[in-house]
Amino acid sequence: MAISDLILQLQHAKEPSKELDISIGIVMGYKRHVKTVEKEDGSQKERKVVWLYPNNGNESSLPAFTAKLDDAYFLAQSLVPGCVGGVSWDSRGGTARIDDGPYFTATTPALALCIAALSVKHFQQDAESK
Repeated sequence: MAISDLILQLQHAKEPSKELDISIGIVMGYKRHVKTVEKEDGSQKERKVVWLYPNNGNESSLPAFTAKLDDAYFLAQSLVPGCVGGVSWDSRGGTARIDDGPYFTATTPALALCIAALSVKHFQQDAESK
């Protein structure tokens, strides 16, 4: 999925979404891996999906980028190292801004921060390709 399409989906999201978290994880470089593990009682084997962390390939759970502000912050720091920004919220939703970029609004602060981080990444890629 193109980053611009993902940003658009995040802007229209009404609530956190595991599917959007997966798309964000893929953009970040997480790799999905399916392995077969034995159940605790040893009765049979089952398939288990694990995610491999981009930097070292270690197994990791996929962060809940769209649900948890800490995970959205992790996304921002991963995509835009050293960035500064802010997040606010009120009864209508959340707003986020990274560095001197524009303000982004969404249903929740975490979603707004995800949009802001991915937007910076998207604009950096556009600038590099020109």
